[in-house]
Amino acid sequence: MKVYSALIALLACTFVYGETSQSDSQKLQDLLGPIKSLSATFTQSIYDARGLELDSSEGLFKVASPAKVVWHVTAPLEQRVISDGITLWIYDPDLDQVVINKVGKSVNATPAVLFSGSLESLEASYQVEHKGLSIEAPSFLLTPKDNGGLFASIELQFAGLNPSAIIITDTLGQSTAITLDDLLVNPVLGADTFTFSIPSGVDVINNVQ
Repeated sequence: MKVYSALIALLACTFVYGETSQSDSQKLQDLLGPIKSLSATFTQSIYDARGLELDSSEGLFKVASPAKVVWHVTAPLEQRVISDGITLWIYDPDLDQVVINKVGKSVNATPAVLFSGSLESLEASYQVEHKGLSIEAPSFLLTPKDNGGLFASIELQFAGLNPSAIIITDTLGQSTAITLDDLLVNPVLGADTFTFSIPSGVDVINNVQ
């Protein structure tokens, strides 16, 4: 769940756009409008409410709109999360298990709505605030309008024109910080990038059927 939640929020930083606040959304739209796909490595750290690090991981990801992603944790334990926009596969080699879910309406309850392509759902779910740290490193704070959600806030940070980090804070004060490196903007990513072939002999939990 940690990996999946972080993945959803990471995609948020890639494709969020809308008109929650005319001036703030325009600034964000100017940054994200040209981005159709991304490829990068990531470092993810989880902190408790006191700022003490609880866990860390690293890996690589590829993402394209709408809702297509490869999120591959390489260390310390391998895990893969792959979505083709319709089906979501979560593969855990350590457990020798694959979980299959549908990418459906339930994503509107999570930050996934930010890359779902639905402006109506975005505007209904989040307030967007430009924090204006600097012209070279703008930052945006997204606050869910529904206080009953899992996330208290999502902060999107940029270095120049490109997303550089995302910080997710949950309702208990725990935060997940994801730093992006080796970023490629608009790489050509074929459809086969976002498909997953289930290895033979693994346990399969199919929640789609």
